[in-house]
Amino acid sequence: MRENLLILWLVYYRPSRAFSAALDRGSLLFAAAVAILVSLPLSAAVAIIPLVALFVPASIAIIAAWDVLGSTSVALRRDYAPLLICVLFSAAGAFLPLALVRPFLGAPVVLISAGVCALVYFLILAILAVRAVSGASASHAAGAVFGGLVATALGYFVYGAVGHLLRFLASPLVLIWIFMIWRPDVSSFAAGLRSRQNFRRQLEASTLNPRDADAHYQLGLIYQQRHNYSEAMARFQKAVEIDSSDPGPHYQLGRIAREQGRHLDAKRHLEACAALDDKHESSEVWRDLGATNFELGNVDVALVQLEKYVERREYDAEGQYWLGRVYKRLNRAGEAREAFERAIEAGRTAPPHRRRYAARWLKLARVELRG
Repeated sequence: MRENLLILWLVYYRPSRAFSAALDRGSLLFAAAVAILVSLPLSAAVAIIPLVALFVPASIAIIAAWDVLGSTSVALRRDYAPLLICVLFSAAGAFLPLALVRPFLGAPVVLISAGVCALVYFLILAILAVRAVSGASASHAAGAVFGGLVATALGYFVYGAVGHLLRFLASPLVLIWIFMIWRPDVSSFAAGLRSRQNFRRQLEASTLNPRDADAHYQLGLIYQQRHNYSEAMARFQKAVEIDSSDPGPHYQLGRIAREQGRHLDAKRHLEACAALDDKHESSEVWRDLGATNFELGNVDVALVQLEKYVERREYDAEGQYWLGRVYKRLNRAGEAREAFERAIEAGRTAPPHRRRYAARWLKLARVELRG
């Protein structure tokens, strides 16, 4: 109970950390109960049903198709319960203040305005929840949430049109029959959250061994995928302290530093990784190191590093894009155009599991060519 109350409190000022904690230790029953209790003073308890039945499944289906995360059925079994618990905590956190002040809001205009603000806050939290569960970019998560909202609105419309035809579902015999048919699927959906929480507990137990750097590294990867960078950095740094010869934690610390705009820190960690393993992550350390040096203004150094990477990984859209940027800075326009064109071709021909990643660099290369 105490941990779940803390998760609810974290929603207000550290939502990414709150969703990470919900995925690790949260109770789905607690989240559902709080969401229903919060909705009662707002006469919106019925709204929880489309949230569970439409909003969450639609969001998962959209992000799974957009980011190539597997088939819809696989994605639903894997991510339904994890996203549901985060969305329920989001709904509880967003509408709790409104439920508390509802008796003091007299004018309908004030109540409607407060409701709109709560809804917007819920959608923002839902975007962060989708990012935490799927690791999607902010724009893709926002698109998935918008699609879920549209699906929910359509569900309301369809129910208003044909809902009277579904009254037979209220029969106890029909409900029992539906439950018996769908029980295995419901159990498999809930298993997605249980498996994540059990895996995390096992990793936490492994960290009790003071010499097990890999457990900290794996936990860091989990937090990094959820965009909970403070926890991820702490785990990677602990892994470095235990085993400084492992290039993996250095590489991930460099990637996080790059994403946060700390280019000097990124350069230091990436150089340490490259010194330990020249071909780490299929030589991607040289691509990231070259891009970092380019951002720091070390163009000549970046040229050497990126040409080295592209020689090894010719069909990598990101590597070709950054090499094109370097050529452009050096006023080597013809070579820059060729690099951008190769980046576009690499993005077009990327295998399905790489299209999500390559699409960003394909678009940026097209922008450079138009410019």
